[in-house]
Amino acid sequence: MEYDPNHHRTYGGELLPIVVDGENYYTAKEAAEYLGVARDTFYRNVKNRLPTYQYGAFRREYFRQSDLDKYKGIRPAEKDEQDQS
Repeated sequence: MEYDPNHHRTYGGELLPIVVDGENYYTAKEAAEYLGVARDTFYRNVKNRLPTYQYGAFRREYFRQSDLDKYKGIRPAEKDEQDQS
């Protein structure tokens, strides 16, 4: 059997974050999924506004769920039909 370092990260399509001191932490890919946005959108519009946390031997970058919650459900504003000239 080949070693898959991410095999423990999802179960049945459900995200399983790393839990440290009762806080959930997600990779950038998982954070994008958690927020319901494309990974490119996360990198372009959200990632640089969040603090990052290093974890593990490779010092991988993680994002805390409580920080992500500030952006959950935010969507671009719809254009007002009256503004169209």
